[in-house]
Amino acid sequence: MMSCARSRVAKWSVWCALLLGSAAVALALPPRLPSTAAASSTSMSAIGGGAVSAGGVRIRSLKPVKETTPAFEIKHGPSLPAPKTWWCARTEFETDAEWTDELEFTTYVYVDKSQKHPAVMYRNVVTYVNLAKGRHLSDVFLHPDTLSRVGVPKFVAVIVKVGGRVVASESTATTPNWWDRFSPVEGVLLHRGQTPFAVIDFDSYPCIKPSSAGR
Repeated sequence: MMSCARSRVAKWSVWCALLLGSAAVALALPPRLPSTAAASSTSMSAIGGGAVSAGGVRIRSLKPVKETTPAFEIKHGPSLPAPKTWWCARTEFETDAEWTDELEFTTYVYVDKSQKHPAVMYRNVVTYVNLAKGRHLSDVFLHPDTLSRVGVPKFVAVIVKVGGRVVASESTATTPNWWDRFSPVEGVLLHRGQTPFAVIDFDSYPCIKPSSAGR
């Protein structure tokens, strides 16, 4: 009987020692780190945060339209010719920041070749300043004489930058970065302030920075 009891006590002591040793080992181990996939998912979620676009600028639409020259009544003046047709690319966009100091809009317009002229791509760069949060409009124009000479453009694209960084873009063509394939022609594509439309619907358009101020 005594030998059986001593045997049981010995076995119990061994089990207790094993249990205590396991607990000590467990306490000595460092806490388990999350897996690489889980860590990446967490960091990406924190970075992305559901942001819809970099810089808080969204292009809502880019539409090519035609506009006729606005008629202004002039008393005791000569009779005016019939109004001509302008080609226009109008961009509706939205800014999220309470105020945005500057936005640079670069517009590319591609006109396909024909029997009368080779293919050409026009470029216009305009900078808007002091944009309040909300929706805005931006547009560029081809003069009626240019439109009569080269015809209706085939593609148009808009690139928006803040401090030299692209924050939004839109194109009517499916080919990415198609404008990089052509040498741009400057001075033909006009911003709104260079047209007779400058004083029409004035409050819907942000202030244009004079080119001499930043160049």
